[in-house]
Amino acid sequence: AAAPEPAPQATPAPPAVAAGEPRLPASGRILFVVYRGNQGFEVGRAEHRWEFSEGNYRLLAITETSGLAALFKPIRIELESRGKLTPLGLQPERLSTRRNGGETNENADFDWAARQVTLARDGSRHEIRDGAQDVVSFHYQLGYLARLVDGATMGVATGKKYERYRFDSAGEEELETPAGRFRTLHVRVETDSLTELWLALDRQMLPVKIRHTDKKGESFEQVAVELGS
Repeated sequence: AAAPEPAPQATPAPPAVAAGEPRLPASGRILFVVYRGNQGFEVGRAEHRWEFSEGNYRLLAITETSGLAALFKPIRIELESRGKLTPLGLQPERLSTRRNGGETNENADFDWAARQVTLARDGSRHEIRDGAQDVVSFHYQLGYLARLVDGATMGVATGKKYERYRFDSAGEEELETPAGRFRTLHVRVETDSLTELWLALDRQMLPVKIRHTDKKGESFEQVAVELGS
């Protein structure tokens, strides 16, 4: 008699998806000085702060005028990103903006169940994919990408629009800043303006220099002066 066929084996259930682990300390900050143009004229100060707790994250980016610029036009802008920390990195839920202490309508709300982000400014909704970020969180999501040196693409929401960013690598560079000397990866993303970031390879890919050049050719540069907790 033929041997009985073995009973089919039950397919094991996939492991539960755990919350991601932060690549950075539970809290910290970077202080920057802000220069206008290539002449090294200081116009402001900036600060990035982060907090990770129980699978959630909070990022705060504050920029304010200083020196003569503050005398002529005092401005303080606060951008806050909140969301979840997943195995794929940061998953933003809300971007909010304050200007001189007052709320603005330049906010973005992410609905991951519906795969949409809604911009408060005009109520528009945009389809999002895994890995989509906001204008604050993308600086720190780059550190979760395994092959950033080969380039990367991600959707990014600002308070005004949502678009796909293509990050291209300009290679490694040694960078001297008031916060120290760093071995960095220089990445660029060009939309209607140009943003460049220098990410510290030996410091969890923290941004230690950020340069933004608008479509008129005017540039502002943030250079790290202190990395701390």
